[in-house]
Amino acid sequence: MQRERIALVRSRAPEEFDEDLAPLSAALARTGIEAVALPWDESADWSRFAAVLLESPWDYPGRSEEFLAWARRAATESVLFNPFPMVEWNSDKRYLADLAADGVPVVPSTWTAPGEEWRAPAEGEYVVKPSVSCSAKDTARYGPGAAERRRAHRHAGELLERGRTVLTQPYQHAVDAQGELSLVYLDGAYSHAVRRSALLKPGAGTQDGLLATATVTSCTAAGPELDCGDAAVKAVRSRFESPLYARIDLVPGPGGGPLLLECEVIEPSLFLAHSPTAADDLAAAVLRRLTSRSTRRSSAPGRPGTGLPDTGGGRDAPGTGG
Repeated sequence: MQRERIALVRSRAPEEFDEDLAPLSAALARTGIEAVALPWDESADWSRFAAVLLESPWDYPGRSEEFLAWARRAATESVLFNPFPMVEWNSDKRYLADLAADGVPVVPSTWTAPGEEWRAPAEGEYVVKPSVSCSAKDTARYGPGAAERRRAHRHAGELLERGRTVLTQPYQHAVDAQGELSLVYLDGAYSHAVRRSALLKPGAGTQDGLLATATVTSCTAAGPELDCGDAAVKAVRSRFESPLYARIDLVPGPGGGPLLLECEVIEPSLFLAHSPTAADDLAAAVLRRLTSRSTRRSSAPGRPGTGLPDTGGGRDAPGTGG
């Protein structure tokens, strides 16, 4: 096939914070794909790219409506990875309720919408965060006691006043010693795992920067952890399609078994440097999807007046995903 160009969509954060950008760009080049890194809010003609891959648009939570409007538009002009319906669903952590309903073991979660009264848990430590967030931004850990409850009420109240839904979860204490386990899936298949140190410290207040800092080490995932990750990816696939990329974040629950904290299919750090093959595997998956789409389009009868193949309006219609 002729050399393709794809956009790797970012935030406007300095590139040195993005450890996946260089290895992914190099791997794509080895497959014959030219990668162009652009901020999502750049005034660009996205139709000139064979695909638009959400590589690191980490600033979207503060502008979520604007970002989703852009993503919907980009999906009509090019092929969006991951596809827009999946992105829209994943942009709000209320997706955790869907995964729990699908049988995935999820950290217990309650939501308080604007106009509702937030109530602190009756006992134990807990986490307060906005339902639309990433990298622990505007997230804090609170303990029992009146002073902590006042701080938590103030935090939740500020979020609600800004029109943001509040997510409250019991703090899983084993994460302090064991950290979070992140399972990376590429083209729907497990690739590699890393362990990240706990981000939330008692009394530290909210994380206000764009990116939270954690110690990251390569590791091996155990059977129950892989089962949990596989179940989450299967649930995503059953609702939409197999994600091009996903990161499943797990924490040890009270009984020792893994609980899902996040299923990220928009802009997760994929820790490509922690696997000798991950960047090339992801690039190969991009090429397969582009080649498959090109083959289907060239063999499909055109829809009258459009110059496009007749896809029947299913999930492989132009602009609906990968």
